[in-house]
Amino acid sequence: MIDYIEVTKHLQCKDTLNLGHLQHEAEYASGLQKFFVNGCRNMELQYNPSLNFIRLKGSPLYFIQGHNFTWKKETFTEAIRYIEKLLSLNLFDSVVDKFEYGKIMKIESKPQRIISGHLAGNGLTMEERTKDKSNIRYFNDSNVSLKLYNAGTNIQHKQGLTMKDIIREAGWNPKDNFLKFESHYKKPHLSLNNGKGFSLSDMLIPSFEKLLKSDLYNQYQRIEKMKSIEIPSTKKELSSGNIILLALAEIALNQGKDLKKLIDNYIKAIPEEVLNSEDKKARRKQIKSMLAKVHSSEMNEFDISEQLAEALNN
Repeated sequence: MIDYIEVTKHLQCKDTLNLGHLQHEAEYASGLQKFFVNGCRNMELQYNPSLNFIRLKGSPLYFIQGHNFTWKKETFTEAIRYIEKLLSLNLFDSVVDKFEYGKIMKIESKPQRIISGHLAGNGLTMEERTKDKSNIRYFNDSNVSLKLYNAGTNIQHKQGLTMKDIIREAGWNPKDNFLKFESHYKKPHLSLNNGKGFSLSDMLIPSFEKLLKSDLYNQYQRIEKMKSIEIPSTKKELSSGNIILLALAEIALNQGKDLKKLIDNYIKAIPEEVLNSEDKKARRKQIKSMLAKVHSSEMNEFDISEQLAEALNN
């Protein structure tokens, strides 16, 4: 789905811009004027009369339907057409400066766990903000900002009761796990069109939509995925000690270290007056039994490539 957009239109002599239906917000010393286009969620319009251009910013999905849980090209187009009528101006020939494209996936695991298993790679830097409580991770370079986040929590925090009911009808269940991966294209002409600018209408043609899907999948492949340890399915196997061991095993696996050897070296370092040789032998036997129950996942739990591919095909 195409979500947030920033587009610029340089006005021609034939253009007759109507700002009368917009909410005037501010005027700056540079001459730039700021307006809001009122909808379910407002979009921002900037107008510079001296340079004779307008810039539209915001999410057409939030503007027209109040959420971005579902996407239809017709809905997106409806939002732009509505704003065109207000402005008495064609917007589909506007140049795309920035935009977001992403997909929501329903997954089995808790989103926070999946998010925690993704690390920076291939020229990306990772960012995680404390206030997000492990619900979002950002992966950035100069051209794109990739975001993996808990889509369910996003709805819970951003939406009121009425809108939650509307999103429920669209397929959201607060008990299910929804994860979203999106790419914010900061320089889309470089990332997607060999340095050439493109218009809003270009983004909606089938060949460009195909390109967006392909690039989103490729952007996801740039992110490093940790290897996962299989979580036992019974309460009996999840004692506090076993949980600690599972966490340590997952860390050791991803750092390429031998957990058994690390533990054995730690036992060796314990003074004889604290644990004698028989005590150490008993501990090693017990730990060996515990480690025998630790298995790496056959399919990496953290890698959601398959789910993303499926979402992109729908």
